[in-house]
Amino acid sequence: MNEQVLFVDDEVNVLRAYKRALRKQFRLHTAASGREALEKLDEGNRFAVIVSDMRMPEMDGVTLLARFHQLSPDTVRIMLTGNSDQETAVKAVNEGDIFRFLNKPCPPEKLAEAIQAGLQQHRLITAERELLEQTVRGSLNALSETLALLSPAEFGASEEMARTLRGLMETLERPAQWWLEPLARLCRIGWVALPEPVRRKVSNGDALNEEEEQLFRRYPEAGAELLARIPRLEQLAESIRYQEKHYDGGGFPADDIKGDAIPFGARLLKVALDFHRALAEQPDRREALARLHWRRERYDPDILAALESLLQSPGDEEVMEIDVTALADGMVLQGDINTADGRLLVRKGQRVTPTVRRLIYNFWESRNLRLPLLVSHGDQGDAVSNPSMMGQPQPL
Repeated sequence: MNEQVLFVDDEVNVLRAYKRALRKQFRLHTAASGREALEKLDEGNRFAVIVSDMRMPEMDGVTLLARFHQLSPDTVRIMLTGNSDQETAVKAVNEGDIFRFLNKPCPPEKLAEAIQAGLQQHRLITAERELLEQTVRGSLNALSETLALLSPAEFGASEEMARTLRGLMETLERPAQWWLEPLARLCRIGWVALPEPVRRKVSNGDALNEEEEQLFRRYPEAGAELLARIPRLEQLAESIRYQEKHYDGGGFPADDIKGDAIPFGARLLKVALDFHRALAEQPDRREALARLHWRRERYDPDILAALESLLQSPGDEEVMEIDVTALADGMVLQGDINTADGRLLVRKGQRVTPTVRRLIYNFWESRNLRLPLLVSHGDQGDAVSNPSMMGQPQPL
């Protein structure tokens, strides 16, 4: 009985009657208006089922359930009304995506039956979503790990990017989302379409000629097109597409999109990307932040302020020198891992996984690894890695 059910009706006596009849079967909450119901949602309550009366002052049931459909899409919606005409039923189903349509007065046993069916539907919805998110997240992380191992100079800094995105979300007081890590790890996936000399020049901060600049400007589009082919990753693809877009409308792609019309994930990524680029040229974090402030018109002001706040809070992890045999999954590499002849094997900032650990161990065993090995414990309990801690879906 952990799943919560919300009853909304402007008649207090009706609410009391249903609560008396059903409180032993369900975890019930009540609201006497649509506004009060939305306030309960704003307070952080999560409802598996909402049962709403149709005719209420200020906000009718169709409007309320349509808002719930937007704000809490997993909540199953049931309409309860004394107006049984066909027009009301069609409007309720079309605008509020109603699961059940019941007429008043509704016997408690019939209402209980509908709520039980709604709870079962909610379990099916959430189970499917969690399975999808875990499967997609795992697949995308495996892809990004492969890219990082094959080309660590260009793709090996994704963990540092992910940590920055997680920190920004926490500072903005937004719930952790499953798409954060794939967004950080795959933001450069379009680089696979760039010639290797261009990738190397960009990684080193070298100037590009006009032809190379035109190639580079197409990498977000190339990455978006790759991800858009995967079902249900359309929002992630759009964030990748607009990651180089400036808040004032500059940058690329060259279109009329600007400000809050830019996908939230893209605005988040733009701040993190440019900050890490500045760090690559100037390791001092304050100087790197100052570079972003000089061009503050490029960034969402709330996200830029969140980055400044994040850098002011203590968060530096203890760096340890360890033996290769002590390397454990979840640690974060705090120095580049190179072969004995100087070839970059794994980049600083990479989180240790079984694949990364096996690669390092194999080179160490063949005496082809340059030591020392520097690591930190990392944040092994973050919400992105733990599906049980994930919040409600939010737009990218």
